[in-house]
Amino acid sequence: MGKSPTEAAPEKASEQRADDGRLLRQTVLVAGVVVTALLIWQLSHILLLVFGAILLALILSTAAEPFERYAKLPPRPAVLAALASIVALMTLGGWIFGREISSQASDLATRLPQAWDAARGQLATLPFGPEVVERLDSLIDRMGEGGGEDTARQLEPDDSAPGVAPAPPATDGSLLSGEVFSSLGAFAGLIAGVIAELILVIFAGIFLALNPRSYRAGVVRLFKKRSASTADMVGKAFDVSGLGLRRWLLGQLAAMALVGVITGLGAWAIGLPSPLALGMIAGALEFVPIVGPVAATIPALLLAATMGPEMMLWTLLLYVGIQQLEGNLIMPLVQKRMVSLPPVIALFSILIFAALFGPLGVLLATPLAVLVFVLIKGVYLDEPISEKDAAPSD
Repeated sequence: MGKSPTEAAPEKASEQRADDGRLLRQTVLVAGVVVTALLIWQLSHILLLVFGAILLALILSTAAEPFERYAKLPPRPAVLAALASIVALMTLGGWIFGREISSQASDLATRLPQAWDAARGQLATLPFGPEVVERLDSLIDRMGEGGGEDTARQLEPDDSAPGVAPAPPATDGSLLSGEVFSSLGAFAGLIAGVIAELILVIFAGIFLALNPRSYRAGVVRLFKKRSASTADMVGKAFDVSGLGLRRWLLGQLAAMALVGVITGLGAWAIGLPSPLALGMIAGALEFVPIVGPVAATIPALLLAATMGPEMMLWTLLLYVGIQQLEGNLIMPLVQKRMVSLPPVIALFSILIFAALFGPLGVLLATPLAVLVFVLIKGVYLDEPISEKDAAPSD
């Protein structure tokens, strides 16, 4: 027999309350996800700085390992010894090579505009050259427009204000000086902001390197109350990501040093001006895979353009040869001990993070991609993160 309407009514009300409760929980969950995503987006710049501090802490902790192993120093004194050694080496390098580096950098800054003018002239002789030159000049002019129009607009009198006599028109000199001061103020503010963020990252990285275990333990403890298995997975994620980023950093720094030295020696051998500065540029830009080596070629080719087509050919052969050497010899040797990131992932990570976060995203795109890659490979798939881990033990 079916239930009477009187008996079925409480059950329907109970089911309705359960459905309402599920709907409320789902709504709260979706709202929480949306709010979290918006919060992460708003704090993305701060989070990138935090990630930069973590990378610096990994460099310091890696540099401290020899002091712990051979000098038998405790972890904190070992980090301080590593930091002092890095500062001493940088100071010594600046004392030995500082004057030469400064001279070559100044010479490079003087030569590059002249080289660009020469390249413009050669480009204009090509069939489609004039149109390309016109487009490039238009792009440069648009990039160079700072706040000139806004400054001029601010200097214009407000004729609509009652009882206010119109001010005399500003001369070109006053407009120009206003634009100059506005541009200088904006540039000074930008430099001050970059320096402040750099100091913040350095100090945060030092503090993280001095006591990394307490930060790891604190985060793991947050998940231990919920589930021991979740806490174990979070701890494994910390270990895998730290190991993967450390190995990637070691391999990347080794590749940067080798490429910088080889580029500087090669530029000196073929007679390019400022070989030391070109080597430092090539080594620094090697930190950004694929895009960095291409960007490092541009100043060298511009300098070579002022010395004739033969020097341009030698320069192009030099940089192509260095990239072939790096891709076929240096990186395969380094990748045996480091995390190897597939080139497609590296390229698209640079494009994505550049579109989202600008120059800072370009700088940190590859280590962020390495972080995601090793977490998926080492935690989710539970696979070795490098060839060294995959090798069978003897």
